[in-house]
Amino acid sequence: MVKHLQKPLKIALAAATFSALANLSTFADNGERITLGKIDGRHWLLNSYGKPFFAHGITHAGNRLANLNFKKFSEACKELGFNAYGYGCPQQLRKDMPYVASWNHLVPISYYRGKNGVKFVDVFDSKVKTRLEEGVKAYCRINANTSPNVIGYCWTDLGSWPLENPSGKNWVDFIRNLPKNAAGLKAYQGFLDSWKGHGGKARDQAFLRLIAREYFRIIGEAQRKHAPDHIVFGDRFAFNTLDPEVMKEMLPYVDAIAIQPPFHGEFPKKKFDEIHQLTQKPILICDFAIRFKDGEKDIRSWKPVGDSVAAGKAYAEYVKAALQTDYVVGVFWCNPVDTPKGFGKSGVKQGFFDKGLAARSGLHQSVKEVNSYREGLTPKK
Repeated sequence: MVKHLQKPLKIALAAATFSALANLSTFADNGERITLGKIDGRHWLLNSYGKPFFAHGITHAGNRLANLNFKKFSEACKELGFNAYGYGCPQQLRKDMPYVASWNHLVPISYYRGKNGVKFVDVFDSKVKTRLEEGVKAYCRINANTSPNVIGYCWTDLGSWPLENPSGKNWVDFIRNLPKNAAGLKAYQGFLDSWKGHGGKARDQAFLRLIAREYFRIIGEAQRKHAPDHIVFGDRFAFNTLDPEVMKEMLPYVDAIAIQPPFHGEFPKKKFDEIHQLTQKPILICDFAIRFKDGEKDIRSWKPVGDSVAAGKAYAEYVKAALQTDYVVGVFWCNPVDTPKGFGKSGVKQGFFDKGLAARSGLHQSVKEVNSYREGLTPKK
């Protein structure tokens, strides 16, 4: 997850660049696409030439706090056998290898923003709808020049969807407390007029589903219009942000599901099986890492493993287990190098590479080996 607050000047410059790119009148789009296919019962990504692949790489390469030399980063990734970049891929690397396109600014409801940072919107308001549609259009245009390398599009990261979630706020309460003339409050009153059940959580859950239906309709239809034929992953979910009723409302607009699992030991196959059974779609593990003890660094994690050697062994087992499923189509390690956590949180967000893109003992060798294993399993045609 990109969790780093930028300085006001950088925000202004980024906004100006975004606006300029969004106003491009022509697309350098040759019609080639990365797609999904099934071979011998297993889901695979197919590159723009139809060759199957399992995506494996690193997220957040564009994180300004990482301050990467992109040429050296590219060389280091390829030396280890990585074949893609995860979300947060900078413009400089989008022609280099396949990458996941994503945004996280249109609806800032990621729970890690904190209670004061989470901002719900009135999705029933026509002005909000127009703003969201234009935002999707602008982002699709930015990626049009590198469309053959777009693995697919992800939307909001770890949204505060459940009625009870880590942000302490939810979308139903937001709508319920809008001004009396707001479109959302009118929609809520209309819902109450037709609601036949009791109040409380069941009522709120039913209205949350209507909010999700409208949100995904707006985003999903805009996505299909402005980036047709591309894979769509939709919102990125963690296990603790995945509300099954909300997920069902997203399914008509997506081709696959993006999941950001916590590391709590071995590959959680039972949980992934449940998600696949619910959605009947392939799964991209879009952001994952095994954190490990690293000197005196404040590594905040569930239970950091002893060192990078242990992390390498555990990660290789995890990726191999993902490859043994018939529905996981890629895995991405979270963060290229050590960075601050961002959003006022203390601790270090540990990176795959050590300072200066140096190798982590044991981890990099394990990744080389698992990438060789991945290549051996991948169909040749």
